[in-house]
Amino acid sequence: MHDEEHNKMEELPEEDTIICRRWCRQGISAWCKKYFWEGQLKQGTLDEGYEEVMNTDGPFSRLSPSRRKVLSLLLPAAFYHFWYWCIMAYRNLFYVFLDKYPMSITMVFGSIIAGMTSVGGGAVAFPVMTLVMKESPEVARDMSMSIQANGMIAASFSIFFMEVHIERHALLDSFLGASAGVIFGLEMVDPVLTPSMKKMGFVSIFFAFAFTLFLINWNHKRKTFNSIPDLTPWKRWLIFVFGFVGGVFTAFSGSGADICMFSLLTLFFNVSEKVATPTSVVLMGFTSVVCWGWRALVTQEMPQESWEYLLAVLPIVVIGAPVGALIGTHFHRLVLAACVYILNTLSLIGAFVIVPQTPALAGGSVGAMVGMFIFYIILFKLGERMNDKYAKIIKEKQKKNVEEEIVVEVDQDYVKKEEHLTEEPEWAINLSYHVITYSTKVKKKQDNKKQVVFPKEKKGCYRLVNQQMKLREGYRLQDVVPRLVLVKAGRHTETKDRL
Repeated sequence: MHDEEHNKMEELPEEDTIICRRWCRQGISAWCKKYFWEGQLKQGTLDEGYEEVMNTDGPFSRLSPSRRKVLSLLLPAAFYHFWYWCIMAYRNLFYVFLDKYPMSITMVFGSIIAGMTSVGGGAVAFPVMTLVMKESPEVARDMSMSIQANGMIAASFSIFFMEVHIERHALLDSFLGASAGVIFGLEMVDPVLTPSMKKMGFVSIFFAFAFTLFLINWNHKRKTFNSIPDLTPWKRWLIFVFGFVGGVFTAFSGSGADICMFSLLTLFFNVSEKVATPTSVVLMGFTSVVCWGWRALVTQEMPQESWEYLLAVLPIVVIGAPVGALIGTHFHRLVLAACVYILNTLSLIGAFVIVPQTPALAGGSVGAMVGMFIFYIILFKLGERMNDKYAKIIKEKQKKNVEEEIVVEVDQDYVKKEEHLTEEPEWAINLSYHVITYSTKVKKKQDNKKQVVFPKEKKGCYRLVNQQMKLREGYRLQDVVPRLVLVKAGRHTETKDRL
């Protein structure tokens, strides 16, 4: 028996044997790296065949990625902590830690969740305060909004500073809708609802979304986009409406604008969770500032209890939320989606266990879950039909872009003299603003020249960069390559006008 297995192993091709051994040796580490440290998606990274290319140059564009990440954590923490400890010492407010410290411990976890996922810090703070600590929904909501207005703004700074890719059009339109929805909800909707309705309604609706997302992600390889495909005026109005609805949820629960926008981006527009998550984090931070400002400055109805909770947790959340943002931007989209499943499921179970149930309340909660599940499924199906049409357009553009073979003649002496590059550089060649990146194989042509041949389409070798094309080291293509030649049907055509 053992001899047969040994013979089968010997029959394997040498290449397959090497792959098997590599998997046995690096399988777990490779799996962890893929799902938990995939890497950040930088601003300006668009979809294959999508012709709009954004310029991401800025005053800090020369900072290395590692320094940028460190500064994205240190700068907001230093700013908040300087003013926090000055105010605490001047006013002698340290008494708040005597009975509010349990919430400080809770928000060590909650702040990381706020920066890492689309559910916001309020999704942790609100159920803990209302279900465990027996605080009123008003106190829990105002406390959730105030900590999000600080912690998630700190996380937003980190996201922008690290140049993480977000859907900026969706952010602007949804923020306008959420701002209007928050004010409408605070003045018109919140006084009508009972505390039990607020608690159960929030967890039921968003559990339905989490369950829907789980079902559609059962197909791990479903097509997702890095930006909203073909953004038209009616789509912007739809984003505004969802932002408004999310603002209403935020008005009575302290969270909702983020998860509402996350649901629209992922289910209808098929935007990747890796893009939708930081977008929703930034949206929730801005929306929280509006809600907090309205309660604290306009109506001046924010309870003293909420202020004390804020002082107790502020130094923690302004560190934890940026850390969560840093961690979350490196996660694979399926890991981010799994966080949404787990958190919403735990919130639902906790609500049914702790909140006193009546037949009407339990029936209404189940009805809300079923109704919203049907709504989310319809939303996904409509989006799927719309995005299938867009995917066909993308494929046609890709075929046009890769139907020709590119040959670049490089004066190797010039390259070595000016740029000190290696024998096998990685080039970026532009065809109609579609950038194809290859690790090239260099063949000898003459004593002082080498011919670099770029093969036709290969799976997984595409990426988009700035319109001003750059090499991996940051040099412009035209600074290194003296002459670019397009080869098609035996004809040589200069292509400098396409750069």
